[in-house]
Amino acid sequence: MTGAAGMAQATPAIELAGLDLPALVQGAQQVSGRGCPAVRARKPAALERPWRSVVTAVSMRCAALDGPDGKPDARTEAIATLRPGAAVLQGVPVVALRHSASWAHDDQQYVLAAAYSDIATRMGAYIKARCLSQANAGGVVEGQCTAVHEEGGQGLFMRTSELGGLWLRPDPDDAHRTVLAEAWSE
Repeated sequence: MTGAAGMAQATPAIELAGLDLPALVQGAQQVSGRGCPAVRARKPAALERPWRSVVTAVSMRCAALDGPDGKPDARTEAIATLRPGAAVLQGVPVVALRHSASWAHDDQQYVLAAAYSDIATRMGAYIKARCLSQANAGGVVEGQCTAVHEEGGQGLFMRTSELGGLWLRPDPDDAHRTVLAEAWSE
């Protein structure tokens, strides 16, 4: 788009509402019995809207593992790099999406472009509100939606179900970033 002065106008960032990641791996539903040959990273152009205009690249690693039935299965780890400034969560820029999955776990992450210490209070309040809204829709689990701070105050966990919850913690790969994750495991 160009403005009256002929200067390019930036596309406004999409405001993300929660950990609703696009499917970054193609063939994940066929992995049971076939393992890694069944999957590949999706191309950004193949993602649903609005993600195709936000994601610049998707990479994936796959590790073979035995399924619960003893047949070949897989654990996938995918990372989507986002166009700078294209997506925000509660006003905080989101720079990447990470998704790790297998039959025994699922871990969806937003990588936020802000240090944990700068956004912990604001994002902690956001995930508590998100947890409470989900709890009101389903059964309550003991300790649900109560923030448990990690040792040293560098992260928090909030139980959302018997198998998982929400985590907010500094990105171990970059101290200037924060990871918001929703995960479960058996």
